[in-house]
Amino acid sequence: MPPRVYHQWDQAAEVEARKSLQAPDHDSRGEAAMKIGFTAFLLLLALSPLAHAGGFNLTWGTGCWQDNPSTLRTFACDSNVGSASMTISFLVDRASYTNVVKAWADLQSDTPLLPDWWQLGSSGGCRAGSLSVSADFAGASGGCQDLWNGMATVSILWLTAAVPGPYQPPAALNRARLKVGAGVSPGSVTLLGGVEYYALRVTVDYAKSVGYGACSGCATPATIVLNDVWTLNQHFTTPLANACLRWQADGVTPCSATPARNSTWGQVKGLYR
Repeated sequence: MPPRVYHQWDQAAEVEARKSLQAPDHDSRGEAAMKIGFTAFLLLLALSPLAHAGGFNLTWGTGCWQDNPSTLRTFACDSNVGSASMTISFLVDRASYTNVVKAWADLQSDTPLLPDWWQLGSSGGCRAGSLSVSADFAGASGGCQDLWNGMATVSILWLTAAVPGPYQPPAALNRARLKVGAGVSPGSVTLLGGVEYYALRVTVDYAKSVGYGACSGCATPATIVLNDVWTLNQHFTTPLANACLRWQADGVTPCSATPARNSTWGQVKGLYR
């Protein structure tokens, strides 16, 4: 499937932009540079749609929602080998640039207490080390655009009531909070309005699901909701098509049960300092 791209090319804008590249002989180098910069901005705007609301998608799998839309993942919990991945993608509503993408999601189990199987914190969790994040989409199907081209560094934080962290641990005993980010430094990447980009892939492996030393609760249904996605200049809280995933069948926790937040960009930046 080709990448999801919405182009609306303004031919007149292109002609004017090309003219501005031809600086008159009497222009100074500074004036010519300003014109070239303005030209690039015009071309960037010309590639963007006039109106298309930005937002995000969440799906099970290693590709984006456009590659393989999937909201339910089941596992028999009979092996310690294998993994389940979920992919975050996003679409901006206007042309811009960024050097970072960050996302917050929440998980809630159907049980009063979060099972040990979901205790994924890096210290003290029953399954510490079973959670990872990647921004490498070289092998993805191509339903979305690869924003990073393998150049991003990533960060991940998993918070639960049993193993809390310093940044807004979840209040409920059956919830966990996931905070992930990817970025490039130095430099930035260009975002075109109307183009859906791969952002981050989160993977949970199946270690300690069965046998000696297993962590209980693998078969317990849970609900995962993506609540926020940030770029350097934009904050999205609305899904394009889907923001809710189910772990195991017959779950009863509604998507609306997970907490929603109105956080500032300053709070998000503080998390990764």
